[in-house]
Amino acid sequence: MHQHSSTTPRTIYVAPCVAGLHLDYSLGEELPLFGPTADKPLTYGVGYNSGSRRKAMGMPYVKAGKGTPYKTWHNMMQRAYSSTAPTYQGVRVCLKWHDYQEFAAWHVSQPYAGMPDAELDKDIIDPLNTVYSPEYCCVVPKLVNLIFKDSRKIRGKLPIGVSEHPSKVGFVAAISKYGKSQPLGRFYCIHEAFDAYKQARQKYGLELAQLFDGLIAPQAVDALRRLSAHIRD
Repeated sequence: MHQHSSTTPRTIYVAPCVAGLHLDYSLGEELPLFGPTADKPLTYGVGYNSGSRRKAMGMPYVKAGKGTPYKTWHNMMQRAYSSTAPTYQGVRVCLKWHDYQEFAAWHVSQPYAGMPDAELDKDIIDPLNTVYSPEYCCVVPKLVNLIFKDSRKIRGKLPIGVSEHPSKVGFVAAISKYGKSQPLGRFYCIHEAFDAYKQARQKYGLELAQLFDGLIAPQAVDALRRLSAHIRD
């Protein structure tokens, strides 16, 4: 009669909530394959890299260093868990991406990843999104990212794309295209100035959608095609 050793490893499956992990199921949030280890400090209190354990087990892994997604991952963690900027208040990173390896595997699969002007964005696909996750993030050129940015700090109380004329009489509409500011004309009605900007922005969005179609996530291309603006934005 053979007896099983008491040291035989056993796998016990528990619900995430039992393990103290709270998942946002509306995002289809998943647990990472590897959790953090107790002997290594966490990046901004939550982040870690399971690369050495994957390597030891003969599993694929992504290096951390120059020319890898590590800097992008580190900056994302900083924005979510250390930044004091109002833009990032309430922002977090999904549990799966707490592990650099999980984020890196997603990042390298993105069509535009690795390009010198590539940027990670979390709210092009959903402007109200506050969670960095594979469901809502995309890697896009800086040109695309800029068109979705809010320039409220610069323009003050005026609508986006509108500034006061230097003479203090009337308004000037302008749009930034391909990294350069292009004037759209002088207007004496603020609504007319904004309408000129709105139409130019929609046209520019269609140009970018055509230019980067197949190079960025389809959801980002769709967002460019639907690009609009409201005077209260």
